[in-house]
Amino acid sequence: MHSTSPSSQQSSGKQKNKGFVRGLLSCALAGLLSLSLAACSAKKPENQLEIPGGPAVSLQEEPDYFVRNLHSASQGMRSWSELAVSVNKSLRYVKTKPASGKAISRPGLSVTWGELRSTLERLQQIIPRLDKEPGLLLANFQWVKVPDGINYSGYYSPEVKASLTPKKGYEQAIYRLPPEIPAGKHGKFADRRTIEEKQILANRGLELAWAKDPVDVFFLEIQGSGCLLLEDGRKICVNYAGQNGHKYKSSGRIMREKGLLKRGDIFEQRQWFKDHPERVREILNDNPSYVFFKLGGNGPTGAMGAIVDDWRTLATDRSFIPLGSIVAYGVNVPDPSKGRIPLRGIGFAQDVGGAIKRNRIDIYCGSDDRANYVASFLDAKGPAWLLLAK
Repeated sequence: MHSTSPSSQQSSGKQKNKGFVRGLLSCALAGLLSLSLAACSAKKPENQLEIPGGPAVSLQEEPDYFVRNLHSASQGMRSWSELAVSVNKSLRYVKTKPASGKAISRPGLSVTWGELRSTLERLQQIIPRLDKEPGLLLANFQWVKVPDGINYSGYYSPEVKASLTPKKGYEQAIYRLPPEIPAGKHGKFADRRTIEEKQILANRGLELAWAKDPVDVFFLEIQGSGCLLLEDGRKICVNYAGQNGHKYKSSGRIMREKGLLKRGDIFEQRQWFKDHPERVREILNDNPSYVFFKLGGNGPTGAMGAIVDDWRTLATDRSFIPLGSIVAYGVNVPDPSKGRIPLRGIGFAQDVGGAIKRNRIDIYCGSDDRANYVASFLDAKGPAWLLLAK
C-alpha cells in the first residue's frame, strides 16, 4: 500500500493517506529538466527496452484501436508472457473470496468474485498466444468502459541511504508504528512537528533505521514504501504501516505559499532543500502528517500483500474498481526528451490509496529514474476498461 503520490508535491497533496494531484509536464518544463535528468540514460541497464512511440492516447478511442496500438514494451516487458506473474498474484487474492460474493455492486456494474476469478484464469490461458494474437483480448473479454475516463497519477519506490545504527551523518530516524496507534486503526497522534522537535518517539525501540537525509525520508513517506540502501551494499525494503491521523500538506504547497518556488515540482524542491539546509526542518514540519513503516521483505507490497509490479500494478478505489480486476488503461505520460509519450497497458488492481477515489488510478512506475520522473509529473486523463471474461 502506498502513502502519497509524488506528484502531490506540485499541488495541494495527497497521502495514503495520499492526495494525488500534479501538473502534467509541458515541453518547456521538459527542456528545463532534461539536463538535470541526463543521468537517467547513463543509469539505464544495457538491456533496457526501447520505449515504443505510436499515436497519442485519446479518451474517445475504442478497444480495437487500443489493442492495435498496444505494446508489451510500453510496460517494460519483452513479451506478454511476463504478465503471468501479476495474474498469479491477483488470482491468489481473489481465490480467498467467496465466488458468489459481490466484488463490486454499483450503478452500471455488478461483478462477483467468481467472475473476477474466471477473468483472470481466462487471461492466464491466452497469455502464451498474445504476442502473436493480441486480438484475443477482444475475442475473450467484454470491455466495460469506465464512464468519463480516469484521472491518472503515478507512484514509485524511492531508495534512501540509511544505517541500522545511529551515527554521525545518519541521524534521521525511520520509525515503526508506535503501540499508541493500533495497526489498521485510525485516530489522532502527535503531529510531525511534535514528533521531530520534541523527539517523543526517540529511544523507545521504535527505530527501524536512521537515514542520511531527512528530505529523502519525507519523500519516502509520500510514496509509502521504498528501499533502504545500507553502507555495506545491502538493500532493505520498507512498507507503509500506518499514519498519525493528521491531514497531509505537500511540501510543494508549503513552499509555494512561502514564495520559495517557481514551478513547485519535486526536482525544484530538492534543489531548494540542497541550497537551504538550514530551512529543511521548517518546511517539512509544516506538514503535520507522519507515516510509519514496517520491514517489507523483497520489495514494496500492495494492498493484496504481494510485491507490486512496474507499470502493471494499479492503485484503485476498491469500491469503484475492485482489487483483483484486470484493467486496460491508457494515458500519455511525461517524458524528459519528447514531452509526452503514449502508454497503453494491461494493468491489475492490486493496491489502494487513501485519496484515490472513484475515477482515479495511480500507476506503480517502479524504482528507477524514469519511474521517479513519470510519477513526479503524471497528472493526465485517459480511457480505461474493466475486462471481464465473455
